[in-house]
Amino acid sequence: MNYEIIKKSWSKRRKPDQVIEIKSIELDNFVKQHNSFCQMRVIFDNEVKQSFSSRVIYNELTKRWIVDGMHVAIRLIENN
Repeated sequence: MNYEIIKKSWSKRRKPDQVIEIKSIELDNFVKQHNSFCQMRVIFDNEVKQSFSSRVIYNELTKRWIVDGMHVAIRLIENN
């Protein structure tokens, strides 16, 4: 499954101390069903591992799937 990380900026008025990049993302129990939930496992470049309960969203306007774990969100890239 190919994906694109959606950049989220929580620091609007100040510069973040350190930028931590995402190394890999895995989805458990993922189903292409609008408003379903799955588990997102994220590994950052500093080797920290986190798991997020994530919502699967289908955008009718853009015809794209998004998996949003609040702290990390991805847009699925589908091969046509």
